[in-house]
Amino acid sequence: MKRFDKKNILITGGTSGLGEAVVMAFAAEGGTVYFCGLDDKDGARVVKAVEALGAKAYYEKCDVRVAEDVKNFVANAQKAMGCIDIAINNAGISHTSNKMADIPLDTMDDVWKTNVAGVWHAMRYTIPLMVHHKSGVIINIASVLSRSGAGWMAAYGMSKHAVIGLTKSASMDYADAGLRINAISPGPIDTPMFARAMEDIAGDTSKYAGGLPENGPADPADIAKTILYVASEDAAYMNGANVILDGGVSMGVRQ
Repeated sequence: MKRFDKKNILITGGTSGLGEAVVMAFAAEGGTVYFCGLDDKDGARVVKAVEALGAKAYYEKCDVRVAEDVKNFVANAQKAMGCIDIAINNAGISHTSNKMADIPLDTMDDVWKTNVAGVWHAMRYTIPLMVHHKSGVIINIASVLSRSGAGWMAAYGMSKHAVIGLTKSASMDYADAGLRINAISPGPIDTPMFARAMEDIAGDTSKYAGGLPENGPADPADIAKTILYVASEDAAYMNGANVILDGGVSMGVRQ
């Protein structure tokens, strides 16, 4: 048997980047995946790739900023799969680099609604279903910037600190119900978001918050491997943790 045979996985932001890698990783390990995004074309492409593995995936368009959208997304996933065993809250956005007081208010608001309220909505509607089944795993995708300041990226950094606070608080609330709630905090990953960030700073790495490993950004498939470990029974005693995956940059280590 594969590691996630007969497991049903909910993933937000699964149409590109890290989210797509996580969809593919769970599918390759036997999981059935219900994921969302905002681009129907990318959603169909990922479903087709999953089906090529002989696995099953469902795509639904969902704006995580909108509570009703997320409520329907979770309800439809429950209906399609029968239950939700694992939820990966990955949907998130960044913003153009600027000093804190120069970041437009609407930019800060959009980052907060996507990166924080989006996780809140997903957990709010997923947790009662997991409590009913007396088990479940939730993994929230934060950032290495959840453990430090984020020069030039204050709105993004603030949002990821909030994700960690939410993760730790919810893990305390629902441990006695059989749930495990953890966070993964990656450093730079070779995704479209990273490419946009590098274009934004025009190669000025002093403006890249958190620092860059000398051997470049991580392969999203490698980050997905750790996410699957945290979701698995091998990590059954891990709860309320924030796992840093940045190649050691935040520790001063150079690759």
